[in-house]
Amino acid sequence: MNSPEWRDRPAQTYFGPASWQARLLGVAALVVLRTSIAVLTVVGLVMNRIWPAGMQRARLDLIDRPMRYIRALPGTEVTPVRLPDCPAEWVVAPAARDSDRVIVYFHGSALVTLGLNSHRRFVSKLSAATGAKVFNVGYRLAPLAGIEEAVADGLCAYRHVLDAGFTADRIVLAGDSAGGLMAANTALTARDAGLPAPAGQVLMSALTSSDMEIKRQAASTHRDPFFPFMAFMFLYRVYATVNGTRELPVMPPEAELRGLGPFLLQVGNNEMLRNDTFVLADKLTAAGVPNWVQVWDRGLHMFQLTFDVNPDARRAIGEIADFVDYATAVAPRDAGSVPVTGEIA
Repeated sequence: MNSPEWRDRPAQTYFGPASWQARLLGVAALVVLRTSIAVLTVVGLVMNRIWPAGMQRARLDLIDRPMRYIRALPGTEVTPVRLPDCPAEWVVAPAARDSDRVIVYFHGSALVTLGLNSHRRFVSKLSAATGAKVFNVGYRLAPLAGIEEAVADGLCAYRHVLDAGFTADRIVLAGDSAGGLMAANTALTARDAGLPAPAGQVLMSALTSSDMEIKRQAASTHRDPFFPFMAFMFLYRVYATVNGTRELPVMPPEAELRGLGPFLLQVGNNEMLRNDTFVLADKLTAAGVPNWVQVWDRGLHMFQLTFDVNPDARRAIGEIADFVDYATAVAPRDAGSVPVTGEIA
């Protein structure tokens, strides 16, 4: 797609029907992942009742260590970087080595787990597809760190990329799940700190709201094949609010959104977080920030990471590449009018 055509796109696009690979992945997730997460949630609830202090010292990010065996795509250069409070790395595909564009990427985590290893292969694909360098950020996680500290790491990463000589109009912030929250809040924090806002944001299956009711409503309409609702409640109560003792920071839909570059929001039609996407899109539109919502039939939570076996994921990454071309080709605050509401197949 020629990137200027984004201006003429409807605000909401439906991609479907799902491929057989996406359908099979959905069944596998329902049988294996959802069941496993439900069991672990029950165990966590019991442990939190017996030993809440111990739960607040849990290192759920340790799951990322064995994932170091998940390799980046062949030919990708991976260069570790140590930021003041967290690790990061440059992930650069062969086609991106001379690029002046950067995607600052925040991995999904539910704010408590995963890391650089779990997402290295995906961000290497993102670099290859977009022709941009990717700065992969291993921000601090709960329960040892709060959301504010994680966002501080995001801002530090953005400053690092700016200090490396890249200009804001050639930088896109991106993330999946809780990483989508990180991308949005980092853009807001950068703007409020007087830094130039990034060219755009890409949010995939993003957690953007602390409103549990909209998640419950989504879960009651379509069963999420990945997450049971009680898992979200557990993470919210035990880790995000530290058993009700910590207030959450302002979430993106509650913030002043003016002055940000355009957003691409991708979500599956049966995800529990789909209402987070719709609420944020409505707030962005009201603030005059261009945004496009893509709803993917039977798209799993973070389905883009399954690109090796899922043609729908590869198509979604292609859409991201087109959007990055668009966002970095226009000035963020001169990106055209907010698209009209509509839907195409």
